[in-house]
Amino acid sequence: MPSGYICSNCGAPVSPAQNRCHQCGAEIDWEKAVGRTSYIDYLPDARKRRRKRRRVLLTGLLFLLALAALAWWGWNTGWMQTRHQSWQDSDLYRSVSFWEKQTPAPPLTPAPSPTPTSLPALQPAITPTSSPAPTQNVTPTRPPAPDPVQALVETARNLSQQDPCQAAELLQQALDIADTPDIESLRQESLARCRQQSSPLPTPPPSQRIAYTAYDIPSGLYSIRTWNLDDQQPGSKLMDWAMQPAFGPGGDLIYRSIQPDSPGITLRQPDGVTRQITLGPDDSWPRWGPGGQQIIFTSAQRSADGSPHLYLVDTATQTVEELGPGRHADWSRTGQIIFSGCDAGGQNCGLWRLNPTTLQRTQVTTAPDDSNPVWSPDGAAVLFMSSSRGESWDIFILDIQTGAVTPTATHPAEDGLPAWSPDGRAFAFLSNRDGEWGVYTWRLSDHATTKRFTIGPTLPNWQQAGLDWGP
Repeated sequence: MPSGYICSNCGAPVSPAQNRCHQCGAEIDWEKAVGRTSYIDYLPDARKRRRKRRRVLLTGLLFLLALAALAWWGWNTGWMQTRHQSWQDSDLYRSVSFWEKQTPAPPLTPAPSPTPTSLPALQPAITPTSSPAPTQNVTPTRPPAPDPVQALVETARNLSQQDPCQAAELLQQALDIADTPDIESLRQESLARCRQQSSPLPTPPPSQRIAYTAYDIPSGLYSIRTWNLDDQQPGSKLMDWAMQPAFGPGGDLIYRSIQPDSPGITLRQPDGVTRQITLGPDDSWPRWGPGGQQIIFTSAQRSADGSPHLYLVDTATQTVEELGPGRHADWSRTGQIIFSGCDAGGQNCGLWRLNPTTLQRTQVTTAPDDSNPVWSPDGAAVLFMSSSRGESWDIFILDIQTGAVTPTATHPAEDGLPAWSPDGRAFAFLSNRDGEWGVYTWRLSDHATTKRFTIGPTLPNWQQAGLDWGP
């Protein structure tokens, strides 16, 4: 499977398993390449544009060569010479002033205005009710046609501050005519301003906490605990026989209950009161809908074929609706669903987007082990974990607009289960990079990784643990 990376020194494709480029011998520093692109680059869209430009240039070159060959053939067969000679013998050719005048008129001496006596041949054609007919050698002067691409770019520049959304649309029209990197960079800047104005990031709450899954070795039980980030100290244990927490509106928390007598999805209110939402042994990975009235979750035992399917449950009526095959789904604030799965035939696995109204599915990544996607607060990016894109399980960011995938806190240890911060400027994740399991954070501004706290020396089946970052 191609890795999607190229050497920025010579452009040859490289693999994450290589230490040097096989083409030019440049050393690849993968640690420095994380988030900064040292000797690697991942530009799928740029490659497509280059291929498109090469095809256009090659087509144009072949067309010009064919036209030149046709002209050469016509001239050598005498056909074009005959046509040229007949044109020179015609009266129209002699009437053109450019060919009649061998020396130009003096530049500063204006030509005398025509009088009725200087144009006797035109006198019969002039009547009081008709305007003089133009002569054949008079060519009206036309102003040069404006460049449509330049006009669109200039208009977008003027609108970039007042209406960046409209500027982005104009730049997209310019890209449809001429696909150039300069216009694309301007469009990306306008889109960033548009997102910031239309859906600004929420203001971070005064206090934040991380809910995570812990494992008690003596009892062998999973439990959900919290950690107060502002105080840098552990919070309280919320409940036993529980995992995969997810914060919701108003401080509500949903989680997977693994109680032997009541497994399923459970809702815990801020006052500590719990309510059973679903009853199913493998109902897992619950996530809130944008309105806080529905929950999406995964289950295999509810499906007819025994494979993981996505389901919606109404928190008020507890009505369950099936959405089709898939797992590890997340619901954005704008109503978009992203999940890991495959097509109807079980092929083309990766991350997919789902319209909850029409149930239309669109594939966004092609690595089969891309999983646990999480929407950013502004809906512009998705965090997910994957093992085939590096040496072990690592975390990546998917840009929804461009489709570009960027590695983040890569490490030879196991990293996974990412969760965005409420302001979207950082994310938390689970890792055993120092020999024991703990929760780390990674900032988007400076790519700094910080260990927040330790969970414990062992965490069986860690990919099923789950964590979330909320108020």
